Amino acid sequence: MAIRKAVAWMNLAWNFGRHVVVQMPARAMGRGAGAQRFRDAVLPEGYVPLEPAERDAMTSYMQCIHCGLCSLACPDVRAAPASAWDEAWTFVAGPSRSIDRAPIVAADMSPCADCDECAGVCPTGVPIPHMAATLRRLAASVPDRASDSADDTRGSP
Repeated sequence: MAIRKAVAWMNLAWNFGRHVVVQMPARAMGRGAGAQRFRDAVLPEGYVPLEPAERDAMTSYMQCIHCGLCSLACPDVRAAPASAWDEAWTFVAGPSRSIDRAPIVAADMSPCADCDECAGVCPTGVPIPHMAATLRRLAASVPDRASDSADDTRGSP
């Protein structure tokens, strides 16, 4: 039993040493394949990498307190009141917390999302038009899953 334990510890030490000496420097110099392997695994699921500026702005996207002031200030909503689901606050509240669903959100985005007046009255400073642009870019970057769903045979008898 002690020999097996010693072999396990030596195996762990060898792999950890190899990781520290070889793989970490390769990653730091951008030569590792880990980042590409990660992207290949998550892109089909709809997770697209954020640009550095988008990553910095993400915390401001999540500041929405659902007060509805953006909807009251929006000229589009005032001109043609519609469902509450088409108002700016519902756009801000949902997508800021689920960027992996960017294609769904971008397909149903109302003109309210591009309104500078809406963002101007936000008490927490959520940059609504910037957020809309980010979600549109993410939606355009997600690979098309239509071909995947055609090949999906799960649930078929």
